[in-house]
Amino acid sequence: MLDEELSSKVINQEHYATEIAQQYTKFLSQYPEIFSDLDEGSVFDFALYETLESYDKGSNMDVFHVLRSQNGIEIKAGNAKGADLELSLSVRAVEKLIKTQNKEEYAQLLGSFYNDPEEENGWIDFTLHKRTQVLIDMGYGRFAQTAGILEDDDKIYRI
Repeated sequence: MLDEELSSKVINQEHYATEIAQQYTKFLSQYPEIFSDLDEGSVFDFALYETLESYDKGSNMDVFHVLRSQNGIEIKAGNAKGADLELSLSVRAVEKLIKTQNKEEYAQLLGSFYNDPEEENGWIDFTLHKRTQVLIDMGYGRFAQTAGILEDDDKIYRI
């Protein structure tokens, strides 16, 4: 699937509470290859936060989810039912991520926000809703390796 052209569709764009979520979903729809490592049916939430304090309080500004479909991705406002994980991002991180030009640049910057989080420059965090190995088997592990979240010597098994 990596070499095939992936489609993308943003659904209910008018339902986003913030302009930054609209910008981020538009960006993600322009680069569906970001999700090419994920298995069909993979679904996860993106939650945007103004500050670490708002993250700690669980008070997000906006939330949407991405579903990896057979031919690409679908982006919808709100939380997904049965999401695999939640990716929490600071607005500062999103502002920088939407300026990247390709999957590798996006992944590396995302990884830097996870590995070296800073309130000023941006941060991300993950909340897993399934066992780590299950997520790795679904393709999240390949993306995490590209992003530098999983080291090259971490074992990624594919069943």
